[in-house]
Amino acid sequence: MNYNLDIGMWNQVFAVPCALADRHLKLAGKEQLQVILWMLRHAGQSFSPETMAEALGMSLDSALDSLDYWADQGLLAQSSGELRPLPQREELTTASSPALVPAAESATNMQVPGEKPALPPKKRMIRPDSGHLTARMAEAPEMQFLIQEAQATLGKTISPAMSTLLVTIVDDYGLPVEVTVMLLHYAQEVGKTGTSYIDSVARDWAESGVFTIELAEQKLQDLSRRKLAWGRVSSAAGLPKRSPSKKEEEAACRWVYDWNFSQEMLSAAYDRCADHTGKFSAAYMDKVLSRWNSQNIRNLQELDTAEHKDLPGKAPGQPQEQTAKSYDIGELESMSFFDLPDNL
Repeated sequence: MNYNLDIGMWNQVFAVPCALADRHLKLAGKEQLQVILWMLRHAGQSFSPETMAEALGMSLDSALDSLDYWADQGLLAQSSGELRPLPQREELTTASSPALVPAAESATNMQVPGEKPALPPKKRMIRPDSGHLTARMAEAPEMQFLIQEAQATLGKTISPAMSTLLVTIVDDYGLPVEVTVMLLHYAQEVGKTGTSYIDSVARDWAESGVFTIELAEQKLQDLSRRKLAWGRVSSAAGLPKRSPSKKEEEAACRWVYDWNFSQEMLSAAYDRCADHTGKFSAAYMDKVLSRWNSQNIRNLQELDTAEHKDLPGKAPGQPQEQTAKSYDIGELESMSFFDLPDNL
């Protein structure tokens, strides 16, 4: 005789770490809890952040921020796309005093006299908890203002992860409250309001010494110019909307601002790039535009004249089999000056 125990919905269950219920239910936000429960439900299955975001009905930035949150909290370890649970150390996960930061981290942050203080590691073992946040808001009205301004700027109730990040930016990175507010407005403007992006920008500003409103305004103007330059290049090349690499962004600024090439000249350079490489190559375009800049070619008429000048028997405007100068594609792609993504 066979027996079967039917316990209804409990026939299909998955394990939830005790640390999640004991220490994180109170601090974690809605999206962080959604992400961790979804991952536990699909344990052992491969997934992409895009798949998870779509399944949970949230933005990709929110999904990535939630993954970072659980890694920051020490519940998960992330390495090369693989997530694993971390052994829980009670003295670290329940501590709220900065004095309990491990000695290795303290030694790393020791300041040598005469040197600029180093920023804390990007993945801190202990972040300010709710008690520390409440205490900071009580003793410093400007912190309460920052939290309120962040909610108004981002248009939503900020998560505990965002609140602790703002405390970290002010207390650890050293950015003044007013500069942090400017940073938040910029993040909202470019549509990147996740904690990972805001954290990376804040660290960049701190490392660049952007500690005043005047320097922050200069930084924002520079970011705006860079965005405009890349927008012109993207439009000329018909590229899909994406963020450029640092080398691509620097090249775009050089072509647009230093060499003063127009949109039609950028398009002409891309056409030659696509004819020779079959794709967008910042290295190839830089080589082409550098040559035109050295020859002081600034419009299509001058370009047409210059290209036919070196080809005997060809009149301006007449089709040609090959331009006057070609470039070794293998040589260009091996240049270390540019990082060329495989998907370009």
